Amino acid sequence: MPDLTQALSAERKALSLWFNTSLGQRIMGTEQALHDELLEDSFGYHLIQISAQDSPLFEKSPILSKVCLGEDGLLAPQLIASPLQMPIASDQVDLVLLHHLLEFSDRPQALLAESARMVMPMGTLIITAFNPLSLWGLRKRLSGATARPPFRGHFWSAYRLMDWLNLLNFKVDRVLFADFGLPWSVRRLPPPSFGLGLGRRYNLPTGGVYMLVARKVVGPLTPIRSPSNRRSIRFSGLGLSQPSTGGLTPSRRTK
Repeated sequence: MPDLTQALSAERKALSLWFNTSLGQRIMGTEQALHDELLEDSFGYHLIQISAQDSPLFEKSPILSKVCLGEDGLLAPQLIASPLQMPIASDQVDLVLLHHLLEFSDRPQALLAESARMVMPMGTLIITAFNPLSLWGLRKRLSGATARPPFRGHFWSAYRLMDWLNLLNFKVDRVLFADFGLPWSVRRLPPPSFGLGLGRRYNLPTGGVYMLVARKVVGPLTPIRSPSNRRSIRFSGLGLSQPSTGGLTPSRRTK
């Protein structure tokens, strides 16, 4: 049985190459514009991006400590660790971006739970995924066994992710749908504003991609760390290959 982290790493590399194609660039342009809008009002101390590509999606966020996490050094992440066993103690991160990885993991629920675990109470998890209820989902079904990235992944509906997040004590704030174009390369790329405009006006659940914004619910006995104790993230000491700077402080302590 192949190592699941290695399998995820291989799919991530293939998808990263696809994002450099004309079709991938169209999707990235739309998703980057959405991230810019959502993150410009974000707040907190720590943001972690877990993505299938190497471009930071968080440039517009005013959060100071922002890092990309990857399971190897190919995409030049600031923090190298397995997304299935991240070496960060629970309830540490204000904002986690999970970008196109659930579709390509053999253990999507475990990956989601691990990402959710790091989010602090009242913190935010933003998931970006391909929509099965769209022309992109139709092309995936028609491609069959000959599918290439990104169409050989498993496209999860926003409704399924809502169910999973509910079990993890997350409340979904909103779901944004975007990219209503054909899932094929065209000579002239439509501007990101094309897909964004349709999404803003109608938010039809048939866009090729969606972004799900969820907030971790605070229980009555959940302690919230004071600001003076939140300037550094505490590491659990599990699976850390290379320590990172920028507000991340390695520690063997666990919560």
